Amino acid sequence: MKDDLRDIWKGETVACLASGPSLTPEDAELVRAAGVRTIVTNTTFRLAPWADILFGMDSRWWAAHAEEAKGFAGMRYAAAPGAVKAGARSLYGQRWFTNFGNSGAGAIGIACHAGARRVLLLGYDCQAPEGVMHWHGSHPQGLGNGTSIRLWPGQFARAAAHAGNKGVHVVNCSRATALQVFERGSLDAELLRS
Repeated sequence: MKDDLRDIWKGETVACLASGPSLTPEDAELVRAAGVRTIVTNTTFRLAPWADILFGMDSRWWAAHAEEAKGFAGMRYAAAPGAVKAGARSLYGQRWFTNFGNSGAGAIGIACHAGARRVLLLGYDCQAPEGVMHWHGSHPQGLGNGTSIRLWPGQFARAAAHAGNKGVHVVNCSRATALQVFERGSLDAELLRS
């Protein structure tokens, strides 16, 4: 597969929208209105159908959402080889791609490879207040609902080190978060710096 992502957003600010419960339609609208490049993970494409990239790790997620995701106008990428059947291009085996173990961390890696100067994180809650894991509620039966959350701190630490090595400044603008490895910031303030 041709590497069509290298430095396509060189020097730009990129927003990565994961699916934590603190993510709101207002957050997505602020990002859209600011015109920054955007990567969404998994079902968050419903909240930001205008995003540039939809990325998902899990081939089961792609299988469950194949038809709906085909309507996503941006680029679609997956870490799992089986997701190709769902209309996504597989990054599996690409030497430049490190998935870090979860879709949110993988999106950061994609933003770095695309040449981002800054990455703003939204919906990177890494916690489940009152048992709620996603802004959209639980995934359908048979799909993961944050069962690997205990692994996320280490996975995001590796993503943070990767971004740092590439000179990419990552700011976690999530409204609520347990993720401690990135600088915290306000979405409004960070978008003004874009």
